[in-house]
Amino acid sequence: MVEGHQEAGEARGKVSGAAERELVRAASRYSVWLRSATVVPCGVFGVLAAPGGTRPQTAVLAILAIGWSVLRLVRAGNGTVSRAWTVVAVDVVVLAAMGVGQAVAGGQDSASWVYALISITAVTYPFEWCTRPLVGSGLAVLALGAYVAGSAVAHSGDWSPAVLPAVRVLMEVALARLSYVLIRSEVRAVDRLTERVAARRREAAVAAARRAVEREYLATLHDTASTTLLMVAMGTREAHDDVRERARQDLKMLTVSSGPDAGRVDLGALLATATLHPGVRVRQDIGGLPPVPAAPALAVFHGVREALTNVNRHAGVAEAALRAEVDEHGRIVVELRDRGRGFDPEQVAPHRRGISGSIVERMAAAGGRVLVASAPGEGTTLRWMWPRDQAA
Repeated sequence: MVEGHQEAGEARGKVSGAAERELVRAASRYSVWLRSATVVPCGVFGVLAAPGGTRPQTAVLAILAIGWSVLRLVRAGNGTVSRAWTVVAVDVVVLAAMGVGQAVAGGQDSASWVYALISITAVTYPFEWCTRPLVGSGLAVLALGAYVAGSAVAHSGDWSPAVLPAVRVLMEVALARLSYVLIRSEVRAVDRLTERVAARRREAAVAAARRAVEREYLATLHDTASTTLLMVAMGTREAHDDVRERARQDLKMLTVSSGPDAGRVDLGALLATATLHPGVRVRQDIGGLPPVPAAPALAVFHGVREALTNVNRHAGVAEAALRAEVDEHGRIVVELRDRGRGFDPEQVAPHRRGISGSIVERMAAAGGRVLVASAPGEGTTLRWMWPRDQAA
C-alpha cells in the first residue's frame, strides 16, 4: 500500500534526490507501523473497558479498526501496489464509521479509545501522504469531523465536548506537517551537496582521463618522432635507409587507438618491429604469444623502443637480448637485457623520465608492471609483465 500511492506521489511531488526518496519511503512505512501499534491495543482495551450493554457494538468497531490496521501492515510489508484513490476510499469509510460509531459505543466518555485512534491517525497522515499533503490533510480533517459528529450524536446535538480535543489534534497535525517540511529541507540540502560532490568527481574523472590521453600521446610522440629524429641526426647510411620506413611506422603508431575499446594485436610482430634499431643489434627469442589488447601491447612496444634508444645512447654497447614468453601463471613476460655500463636507478635525476615516464608509468596505466634491475658496471635488465602480478 505504502509503495503504491507513494510512487505516484513522488512523481507529482518531484522527489528527485536519493536521500529524499528514502525519507519519503521511511516516513510512509513507519507512519503505518506507528498507527497500527496504537490502534490495535486501543481497540482491545476499548472492548475490555466498554459497559456491558455496548460491548458488542464496541467489539464491532474494534474489529473494524484492527482489521484495517492489519491490512495496512500486510500491504506495507509485502510492497503490494495499490491505487491511491482505493486507499483513500477505504480510509474514508473506516474513519467515518469509527467517528460516528461513538453514538452506539456509549458516547464520548466510554469511547475515549476512539479519540486516541482518531488522533494518532490524523497525526500520522502528514507523513504517510508526505508527497501529497492535500490528501493527507483532507483525511485528517475528515477523521476529526467524523469524531466531532459522532460525539454530537452521542450527546443529543451538543458539539462542545468534542470541539476542544479536535482543535488540539488539528494543531498537532499542523505541527506534524511542519516537522516533515523541516526534515525534508535538510534532506534536500544533503541531496544538493551529494550532487555537487558527484559532479565534481565526474569533472575530476573527465579531467584525469583527458590528462591521461594527453600523456599517452606525448609519450608516443617521444618514443616515435624523437627516435626517428635521432636516426636522422646520426647521419649514417643505415639511418638514411631506414628513416622512411621508421617514419611510416611512427605515423601509424601515432594514429593507433590504445584505449580500452581497442582490439587485440599481435605482440610478437610489434616486438619484431621494435627491435629494428639502427644502433643496436638485438638477439630475439620471441615465443608463441597470444593476441594482446592494444593498450598493454603498445605500452610494451614503445617501452622496448625507448629502452633500445637508451642502450644506444648510454650503455656503451651495441648489442642487447630480447626474450618474450608466457610464464607459468599465464602472464606475458618480455625481458630486454644489455651488458652495458648500467646505472643506479636511485640516482636518476627527476627530469630524466625516459624509464619512469615512458616505460614504467605507461605500462602501469595499461594494467601491467615493469621491473628495472641495473647497477653500475653490471648492465641493465627491464622486464615487462602483463597483467600485473600483485604478489610479485
